[in-house]
Amino acid sequence: MALQMSSNRVYTFISSFIRESSNAKDPEALLLSLIKIVQKLVNCKWVAILDKNLMVRKSDTDDISIEENLHQMIKWSAEKMSPTSVIQDDLTVLIFPLVKTDRVLGVLLAATDEEPVFEIFELIRTLAFLSGVVLENLELYQSLEKQHAIVEETMNYMQQIFNSFPQMVVVLNSQLNAVFANLQYLEHERESKLVETIQKTASAVLTTGVRQVNEVESQGIFYSLIAERVEYEGQSQVLISITDVTNTKELERLKAIDKLKTDFVASVSHELRTPLAAIKAYSETLLASLSDLDKDTLNDFLQIVYKESLHLESLLDELLDFAKIEQRALTLEKTEFDLTELIKEVTQSMVEFARSKNVQLECETNEPIVIFADRKRIRQVLINLLSNGIKYCREDADDRFVKVSAKIDNKSVIISVSDNGVGIPQEYQQKVFEKFFRVGSALDYRVEGAGIGLTITKEIVELHGGKIWLQSTVNEGSVFYVQLPVGE
Repeated sequence: MALQMSSNRVYTFISSFIRESSNAKDPEALLLSLIKIVQKLVNCKWVAILDKNLMVRKSDTDDISIEENLHQMIKWSAEKMSPTSVIQDDLTVLIFPLVKTDRVLGVLLAATDEEPVFEIFELIRTLAFLSGVVLENLELYQSLEKQHAIVEETMNYMQQIFNSFPQMVVVLNSQLNAVFANLQYLEHERESKLVETIQKTASAVLTTGVRQVNEVESQGIFYSLIAERVEYEGQSQVLISITDVTNTKELERLKAIDKLKTDFVASVSHELRTPLAAIKAYSETLLASLSDLDKDTLNDFLQIVYKESLHLESLLDELLDFAKIEQRALTLEKTEFDLTELIKEVTQSMVEFARSKNVQLECETNEPIVIFADRKRIRQVLINLLSNGIKYCREDADDRFVKVSAKIDNKSVIISVSDNGVGIPQEYQQKVFEKFFRVGSALDYRVEGAGIGLTITKEIVELHGGKIWLQSTVNEGSVFYVQLPVGE
């Protein structure tokens, strides 16, 4: 019966310790539970636990004296990883190393004035073994928690640093998902055009392994992207920095506009000087030699003066129209008229000019097309487009032509002016309608004009609620399309 009670007691103590050790959140709580259960098992004067350096780590009293003899036995027990006991000051000190996988994590000491029975000794030995197992796990867990805390602190520190950057910073994995981003990027991650460009740039880096530089405009802001390939845990990722370069772009644009304005002024000055010089020269000749000139010569001189004055008037009209566009003061006076008739009229008026350039001018529209628009301004559009086609003819072409046609398309009319001239490079096709822009040097005086005809043309077309666009191939020619509403 006593043996059965002893077995029950052993079972109870072990179960109690396992329960308490399972609830322990740190090594100190485990060691405190071990001290308490040893106190229940043995009538102890004191209980202490030493660390792996044999220094007191935990005890139930501050009054513990470890003499040299005891210290040597503790050291021996730890080295042999074997429990033992020693007499000190009429007390029996039980020594139990806390061992796990051939490593001493500490030593349990229990001082008593009674000789413990074998079963108690073995029970404490078992508890010491269990404590070693749990202690190692708790210390490992605590170490991992500290490392995790350090990693978290480092990540937070780096996040704060990246959040302080004016640039957006993002890291994408091989699936093009963001695995890291600073605050600036998170504020813009819903901008679809920006995100799409970032993903395309990252994909190019992952595919080629080469650093990529890109630019994108999103919601009126220009961004510069620099993407680099990085490695993390053996996986390829892409680090991208995105910088707002709107101010730089605007500065570049303003500088470009200033240059274009300077070139424009030089071009206009040249264009104005040419007819003025001719008018002046022939006028001086007339004044100086009027009585000596015959009727035919006099008529030729006056024709030249008249022609150059018309040229001068045309230039001044363009400049006035341009000024109105700048002031948003260009207005329309709409009436109902036959567009086909107007096209034929303009074509006929420019036949001589086309012939002087060896260009065949053709009107391919015969059916009446009645529209409601500003006849004077549509005439100006036609003249600008036809004159450009004639002026930019290809000198090496044997058969030079400019063709104009018009057709009804639903509730709109589409005018097309085609030529087989020099063509416009792809990179300039969206710029030819911009203010002050001119393909080639603005100081190239081989082609007459101030270089603002297409700007005025585009403004007139858009004031009518229409649109203008082009298709062009270098050395093959161009086709300009104008779409206008038929109107009331």
